[in-house]
Amino acid sequence: MILLLALFSGLLNLSAQVLYQKVVSVTLGDLYTTFILVTLLFICGSALGNLFSSKLRKHLPLLEVLTGIYNLLLFFKTPPDTLLIASLLIPAFCLGAQLPLYSYYLRQIRYRWIYSLYHLGAIAGLLAFEIYFTHGLSIRTALAALGLAQISLGIALYLLAQKERFHLTSNPQFHLKKFFAPRHRLSIFAVVAISTLSYYQIFWAVKTQTFLTEAFRLQATLITMAVFFWMSFAGAVEKWAKTVPRAVLFIAWACVLLIIQLFFPSLPVWLRDLMNGSLANYFALSFVQALFLTVPVLFSSLMFIRGAEEISEDMAIDESSSLLNILASAGNTVGMLAAVLMSSQLWFNSYFATAIVIASACALVFAHFENRYFKTATALAGVAILAFFAFKNSQADSLLGNRLSKEIRAQSIPSTTTIHSEAFSSIAIHNTYSNVPPHEPVRMYYIDGHASHDLNLFTENLVGLIAAPYFPGAIDKSLVIGVGSGQTSWGVAAISANTDLVEISPAVRKTLNLFSFENNQLATRPGIQLHLQDGMNFLKACPTGTYDLIVNTSTYPGNFNAGKLFTDEFLSLAKSCLKTQGVYQTYFDIASVIDIKQRNEFLAPLQKHFKYIDIVKIPYPIVIAYNTPRALRKTRISDLLKNEDLKFYQNTLVNKESFKDPCFTVYRDIPTTNDVRMNTLDESILEANSISNMVQALNPHFLGEHLQDTTSDLKSSGCWQPEP
Repeated sequence: MILLLALFSGLLNLSAQVLYQKVVSVTLGDLYTTFILVTLLFICGSALGNLFSSKLRKHLPLLEVLTGIYNLLLFFKTPPDTLLIASLLIPAFCLGAQLPLYSYYLRQIRYRWIYSLYHLGAIAGLLAFEIYFTHGLSIRTALAALGLAQISLGIALYLLAQKERFHLTSNPQFHLKKFFAPRHRLSIFAVVAISTLSYYQIFWAVKTQTFLTEAFRLQATLITMAVFFWMSFAGAVEKWAKTVPRAVLFIAWACVLLIIQLFFPSLPVWLRDLMNGSLANYFALSFVQALFLTVPVLFSSLMFIRGAEEISEDMAIDESSSLLNILASAGNTVGMLAAVLMSSQLWFNSYFATAIVIASACALVFAHFENRYFKTATALAGVAILAFFAFKNSQADSLLGNRLSKEIRAQSIPSTTTIHSEAFSSIAIHNTYSNVPPHEPVRMYYIDGHASHDLNLFTENLVGLIAAPYFPGAIDKSLVIGVGSGQTSWGVAAISANTDLVEISPAVRKTLNLFSFENNQLATRPGIQLHLQDGMNFLKACPTGTYDLIVNTSTYPGNFNAGKLFTDEFLSLAKSCLKTQGVYQTYFDIASVIDIKQRNEFLAPLQKHFKYIDIVKIPYPIVIAYNTPRALRKTRISDLLKNEDLKFYQNTLVNKESFKDPCFTVYRDIPTTNDVRMNTLDESILEANSISNMVQALNPHFLGEHLQDTTSDLKSSGCWQPEP
């Protein structure tokens, strides 16, 4: 009974991080920014909780209740951005104190079992949260349920404490001299060193997991689940592993990392071919992949548990585990910051070689103190041989080939990959050539693993020109949210005197010149201003009536926490930023909408804020929304462009085979649907739809079995002809 309370606490408190990431993403946006920020806050807050845990021995019930009250307060009112982020230190502090205190409350049970169960409970909680959110359910309801459960847990602990079930003693003084005694220094060094190495690897694993699958928030959760699995597994097997010399554990860490690199190109391909479009299947196989990428965490957990138990021979277990956790947290932070500094090398051999060198050096240090020179030297020779095979090829070359379906891989000639990586974002260009006539080249653009589009088609350039016929003359000021390759932004800038570009990814800003041929030198174009910011936060600061045209060309709602850019709240801001005669433009395709019901859910927030909605199919549906009636001006796009823009348009689009006889269907008078759920910041319905659609699309039979014509119930109002 009492041991189950630790399991339940881990389920509630550790898994709550995914809920906090969801809450923070509403204000900050990007997947990596929120994941790393929340993770670092919890590392720091937990370290503080560890520091004071032994001073709070009689107050574990109060800590659970305090965390519950915090979540109930979030349920009633989300504080401003800065205050929200700072306030996360409250649950992080409580979390840091809880595990040491549970180990003290249950000290008749070995620490390793409490450690194991606590993290095992977290896995169940994380999975429950992700299943919940992939159905587009309420954040506020989740906060309320979590808060009430934590308060209930605190009350249960209080009642048990009143019955003297825990044998609590007075709060001790810190025994720092005992903790840092010479006999414990090797244990401390081992924990700090391997904690640093492991978080260095976890950073890579998070980025790689997303690149190998899709940039869903749940990929970061799956990595966290995998980390907790290895921590839980370590608690279960530590009894048998504690006799293994630490030098051997460091060598094993290095070997496992090399094995990951060695099989990195093949395992994801095999797993991808097993994906059948089912969300459960996707969860399971992606979790297997996450486990594969995070195996080194097993060794850091083994060393931590051993160190905590060894030091507890001289002091209480809550003191030894909490003080050791503070140092491990410092190592975690250093490891993550080191990974950030090395981010330009994330998928190159130098990134892994750095970790191997450090692990090998640590192994030699422990070989000296454990007097195991010969065995350690022999093992390190094996590491060097393994490194030769693991580093024989660049990891980057095989990274994105894993994203191709089995059918496409069979028809493709071996390709090249170029990656430009920053700490919080990465851009990749994947070049493939079909081995069947007419051997068309494909230059695929990826942003943080999301397969965006073929740069060679130039379709995205045309998307930026679509709004031109909706205006009687030149457009004065426009806004584009989501720059990417810059192709759509070129189209908007070509028909506007001034254009603001809003992009959250630093890598996009730094690599915009790489696509100068595709975006017609957008980076150096006059009248352009690029803002590195979250789109929603940019609109919050936008003066009323600023823009004639706003184009939301951000990624799908399921990617990078972008679901908020399609919500009722976001569109309210967009409407306010537009002039009275302004036009709002966005889009959807099979990654967002696969049937009429989903189309109506996509349109519901738009129809709430705009009287008129048009859909233009070019080649996927472009949505045009406005509040004053207007007819499409019959004019050639060529007549609107000047100088280099006209030359670029004629060379890249007019002469393309797909645009030789262009006539894109326009649908007007879209019926209003009142019986669908509204996509809001609280209930991200479109994010859930988008994740489901992209997962289903992994099934090669998806298009034939599930996809509907989302305009079959609409009446055509003619066609839009860019070149009549």
